[in-house]
Amino acid sequence: MATFPNLRGVVLVLLLALALAGCATGPRYDAEGVEADLSPADVAADPEPWVGSRVIWGGRILGTEHLEEATVVEMIAYPLDRSQRPATTMAPTGRFLIDHPGFLETADYADGRRLTVTGTVIAVREGRVGERTLTYPVVVPDDLHLWHEPAAYPSEPRVRFGVGIMISR
Repeated sequence: MATFPNLRGVVLVLLLALALAGCATGPRYDAEGVEADLSPADVAADPEPWVGSRVIWGGRILGTEHLEEATVVEMIAYPLDRSQRPATTMAPTGRFLIDHPGFLETADYADGRRLTVTGTVIAVREGRVGERTLTYPVVVPDDLHLWHEPAAYPSEPRVRFGVGIMISR
């Protein structure tokens, strides 16, 4: 009976590669057919050529309004990182509205939560922030993703280091 001394090593390497691939983080959404460089500010400045475009935008929720047949979420947009999470440490790229058909629970979609949306720009709407009039691109979502916020102060450290000395008599 022939044995393969390297078979164990090959199997181990393949299992390790599969495990690492399962941990890899990549974009949540397929970016094919999406206007990747288009920002809400670009659409607000010149909406006509962009109505009907597919976008992936993200940011922080500023407010949520329940209508009879839809929920409108007002967002302040930020650039997305490589995981398509809003990079809120960078400069905002405008504001936009998500016009979601149906009901979204405001306990989940609360002010300040980070959200990424993929969808289609269907129109622009005028709105006001204080005394200023703004033009908001309106997106009908294909998918919404709420991001979990990391705890500001974890209750327990995740890693502990220590050096011990024991003295006894």
